[in-house]
Amino acid sequence: MRVGLVTCKELPEPDPDAAPLGRALRQRGHTPVMLPWDDASVSPDELHRANFDIIVIRSPWNYFLAADAFVHWIDQANKCAPVINTADVVRWNIHKGYLLELAAAGVATIPTTLVRKANTREAADAIARCSDVVIKPAIGAGSFGARRFRQDGGAAALDFAMASLTDRDIVIQPYIAGFETPGERSLVWINGMWTHSVCKKPRFDGEDESVDSGGPPTAAELEIANAAIRAVPHDIHYARADLVKSENGLMLSELELMEPSLFFDHSESALAQFIGMIESAAAQGGPCPPC
Repeated sequence: MRVGLVTCKELPEPDPDAAPLGRALRQRGHTPVMLPWDDASVSPDELHRANFDIIVIRSPWNYFLAADAFVHWIDQANKCAPVINTADVVRWNIHKGYLLELAAAGVATIPTTLVRKANTREAADAIARCSDVVIKPAIGAGSFGARRFRQDGGAAALDFAMASLTDRDIVIQPYIAGFETPGERSLVWINGMWTHSVCKKPRFDGEDESVDSGGPPTAAELEIANAAIRAVPHDIHYARADLVKSENGLMLSELELMEPSLFFDHSESALAQFIGMIESAAAQGGPCPPC
């Protein structure tokens, strides 16, 4: 089986999942092929000639620089082989407005204000409500464009928000101290089951990520994570639920469905589950129409 693994030409940071995933696929007799979505040579015609059985989105971590082009590329790739998670999932999850949909469905999420491009009045009101605030792009990956402003940084926060709003939507959230202690918990879900979790420390623009093994998910974590999975309006094959403790209890900070790191170096069984998911999805996908 030929497996396309969607990435980008120049990764903004190393992908620790790539090497173990490639090895595991080859050990199962499959041929993994890295597909940089932003490489002009990886056109729909080339994808069709390559005769992939399935295409898996893994590390296209610069997608936010040209989000519309990325979604279009995924749509074209899906005409050549089944793409997971699907293009519908990508369109739903690429913009952090999905957090408001989850909150409306009853999922405990960090209070989030979505501010549309150029809507400066709403940004000012949201910042005024928070003494410690995080501002980040509504379409972004990793720590890109994410800044924290403490109590005495209201003017700087407003300046940053105004500058950001000239060309993008943003989200404004209160900073949760639980990101630092005990840290954000990430629960990995593959093919219908939670496989493992890790603990992450916060990072902002330009900072590196710190990850440690997190132990098994707690019942409280699973309750929120399962509620988030149930609220997704599309079928999914893998996910990562990021959770944080606040003064008001446990909250979901992100539900990553497009290109999450899955921390295979912390769980060999999760890697085996992921390979099985790819094989099952490819078997069920059936032939695709010509590109």
